[in-house]
Amino acid sequence: MALDSVIKKCDWSATRFFEELTQRNILARQEKFVFCRVSGLEGFEEALLELQPASAMVCVSDISDGYTELYNSPRTRRVKTVFMAMRHAVNDMDARLACMETMRELFRQFMSQLILQKTRLEENCIFIDPRISFNEVDRYFFSGCACAYFQVAVDVFTDLRLNQDEWYTRYDVIVTDPGPDQRALVRLIRDVTGVDLKEAKATVDRVPFVIAVDVVDEVAVALVDKISDLNIPCKRIVHDYTADRETKVCQCVQCHHG
Repeated sequence: MALDSVIKKCDWSATRFFEELTQRNILARQEKFVFCRVSGLEGFEEALLELQPASAMVCVSDISDGYTELYNSPRTRRVKTVFMAMRHAVNDMDARLACMETMRELFRQFMSQLILQKTRLEENCIFIDPRISFNEVDRYFFSGCACAYFQVAVDVFTDLRLNQDEWYTRYDVIVTDPGPDQRALVRLIRDVTGVDLKEAKATVDRVPFVIAVDVVDEVAVALVDKISDLNIPCKRIVHDYTADRETKVCQCVQCHHG
C-alpha cells in the first residue's frame, strides 16, 4: 500500500500511516520494532506485558482526544498518541539512554515522512499541527523498558451549516382571530393549556396569540384541525429557535403537549 493511499478527502488515518512507516523504515526493521494498536496508556502497558517476545514496539492509540472550534471556519481537532518502547537490561541506565536515542532517531525519520505529506493533506483540508514533541515516559513506568510517546494533532474543516433534513421540524400554532364564539375559544384555551378561566379570557383579548409553542408536527396538525372545527382562524408555523424564547412564552399561552 502506497503512503498516498492513506490520504482521502477530509480523512486521514494516523494508525495506518504509522503502521506503514514502521514496516518500511530500515531502522525500525533493524531494531525489530513491531506495530500494534492500543487503547490509551493502560492499553500500552498491557501490550508491553502481553508482547514479551517483542524487543521494540510502535503503538498507536485508538483513543482520539479532540474538540470542535466554532469559528467562522469551524474545525474539528483530533489528537492521536503514538507510543514507542524498547526493552533493555533492568537497571542498566546506559542501555536505557541508548534506547532513547534510537527512538528519538526513529521519531525524526517518521517526521521526515510526515512533513512530506503535509502539503498534500492541506490540499484536502487536513491540517497537522507542526508542533510535535517527543516525550520520555518516566523510567519507573515499566521495568526494563524505555518508553516514549508523541502526539499528532490533526485539524479538519467541519461543515456546521444547519441542515434541516437532519432535524425533526417543530411548530408553533397561532390563533389569528377569536372567531364567532369567544366562549368556545376560552374553553379551547383552557383545554389545551390548562390555565384558569381568568387567564384564558385575558388571552382571548391578546389575539393574535400563540397557543402552542415548539410542538411536533402531529400535535400541531391535530390542534389546527381542532381549532378549525370551531371556525376559529389559526395557522401553523415552523418554530424559530433563534427567537427569544422567554419573551415569546410570556406573550402567549404554552401548550402542554410535546
